Amino acid sequence: MVSEHTSTVEAGIERMRAEYSALIRAGRRWSLRELFSAPNADIAAYCREFQPSKFGDEACAAVERFCRRHSIWLENGGEHYNSMTPYLHPGAIDAERMTAIGIYNAILFWLNDTVGREKFGHLNAERRREAGVAVERMVRLLETRAVPANPTPLEAATGEYLAMMVELAQPRWLQRFLAQTVEHLRPAIRDQNARARGTLLAVDEYIALRAHVSGMYPAIALCEFGQDSYLDWPHIDRAGLGADLRRLRGLTVDIGALMNDVFSFEKECIVDLADFNLIPLWQLNNPGADLTRAVHAAAAIVRGRLTEFRALHERIRARVRTMEAEVELPVSRHAADLADCVRATWVWQVTTHRYKGVSIFAENCPV
Repeated sequence: MVSEHTSTVEAGIERMRAEYSALIRAGRRWSLRELFSAPNADIAAYCREFQPSKFGDEACAAVERFCRRHSIWLENGGEHYNSMTPYLHPGAIDAERMTAIGIYNAILFWLNDTVGREKFGHLNAERRREAGVAVERMVRLLETRAVPANPTPLEAATGEYLAMMVELAQPRWLQRFLAQTVEHLRPAIRDQNARARGTLLAVDEYIALRAHVSGMYPAIALCEFGQDSYLDWPHIDRAGLGADLRRLRGLTVDIGALMNDVFSFEKECIVDLADFNLIPLWQLNNPGADLTRAVHAAAAIVRGRLTEFRALHERIRARVRTMEAEVELPVSRHAADLADCVRATWVWQVTTHRYKGVSIFAENCPV
């Protein structure tokens, strides 16, 4: 971990925000399509055939009813985050599974948008203490699957969700999935800004932590649940595909987390005044670099992972064609789901109004 004096970091953040204001005044604007595309690999063309789930409207309506019944629907933002589920999991085989995935996402978004890392630093001491207690109670609920006496609305909703998943999911997969959710919640519901940490993360350290904070590990696990088809990792390892498939999953996580950093840069770093984001993090780790260099460097990190993902996905597809059906079918299906997650990361963020406003990125500007 790179040791930095807090005042130096804060001065760097203030300089970044001043540079941002100057870019806005000057009318400077970048195309994220251009920033994320490699030569002969246009991201928009790669995503052109993508379609969200056909169960999307039905599932989103059911999720909203569930959230309103439990008083966890967010009037400011609920419609935006609810719309994400049909994009991220278009392979779900029926509306029931799509709805279960949507309820899970709604629970996490409620936490994120009320006491998550972007909001935590703005809470007073009492609200921070309450948020910490709420997270630990949620962790116990996920680990024990026992709803406490006098549950909060969030706990009651989570208890009902868990009962639903026990009926629908493979038990061994569900145990791993809930453990991944716990690994996400603990770093996500706390102040991750440099002032609170007292240190500046190196870029590689940030990317590793961001992967857990993003919730992308449980998100890609839900691909298996959505298909009701669970990976037999010992069998996959014996076939010699384990390392490649795990790397493909890791790339999916990084692309989802880091592309979101760029799309949400202004929402997080300008509006909410956070600095736990790849763009300011890279700039702070490179003294003397301006915001323009930081934007291009962050985009290059995403672009590099996109390039590796596409090549690795094609290699996996080619290898499994010659393998027995017990390996070929589940691995091909899962790799296709991961490709859909990557495409959804672009398509949904271009489509949603969650990040629209005054922006240095063309895709974030209202039409």
